Amino acid sequence: MIVALTGFMMCGKSTYGRAAAEALGVEFVDLDDHIIEGLTPGEIIRDRGEDAFREKETEALRRFLEGDAETVGCADKAAGTNTDSSRVTAILALGGGTVLRGQNRALLKGHCLVIWLRAPLEETVFNPEWAHLTATRPLLAGGDHERITKLYESRIPIYESVADYTIDTSGKSPELVLDELIRAISR
Repeated sequence: MIVALTGFMMCGKSTYGRAAAEALGVEFVDLDDHIIEGLTPGEIIRDRGEDAFREKETEALRRFLEGDAETVGCADKAAGTNTDSSRVTAILALGGGTVLRGQNRALLKGHCLVIWLRAPLEETVFNPEWAHLTATRPLLAGGDHERITKLYESRIPIYESVADYTIDTSGKSPELVLDELIRAISR
């Protein structure tokens, strides 16, 4: 079984996913690292537009979930080749907008346990300590609170629709969130 972590930008998908994978002794894959070799998602969005990025994101997700794990760097076999569906083979951190496409949601529902890390904007994107990270993300450029809040709120129903489990990170220590994530994966 592959565990996919979803949620808005900067909610901790990569950080918690990497830590949980290490604790469980499984492979960690960050989908953003495998969209186009040598380019970051931000560079693709700036140079080619968000639609081009989303297309590459879908291609990478499909390759990974339909069994071509070597293409995206996972040493274990992806879903569909695992004979024990209760055994976690990998933790996959999705991009914040991966679930926007219906075909991606269908792929995730068919291959993964999807966990939504629901983090408040005040603790992530609008956290002054993280302003340097926010500035590097094209979809957050300019830090316009109203625009970003609308973007976040428009995605909530989509995250809810695809999630098998939700972890609300609000006010929780990183250790508590990680513990809750590991418990959810281990169920």
